[in-house]
Amino acid sequence: MSNTIVLRPVGLTTYISVTASSSTPVTVSVVGNDQANYAAFLNTGTNPCAVTVAQTATASAYPATNAGSFVLPGNMIYPIVLAVPSSPFTVTAICASTKTTDLFVTPVDNQS
Repeated sequence: MSNTIVLRPVGLTTYISVTASSSTPVTVSVVGNDQANYAAFLNTGTNPCAVTVAQTATASAYPATNAGSFVLPGNMIYPIVLAVPSSPFTVTAICASTKTTDLFVTPVDNQS
């Protein structure tokens, strides 16, 4: 028997316009009494971007060098879901020099 994990949105989707400078830290939080333990990340632009997720505001670097950082490829057709600090958490992002992209972050949690 296989296990299926169903995720549901527990907050609003946040849009971040990512440039060659670290974005302003964006606070992502849930709506209602839910607790977000995961977030869905989607980069719809053509360029990769480095993303930093932290409990407190932390600037991003490219390539990703901070704890809690990762690089998202460009032209994603579906989001990846990663564990995040408990809500609220902050997100910053940056692209390589002279590049820009669009990042969407949605807090999600297990459907129970």
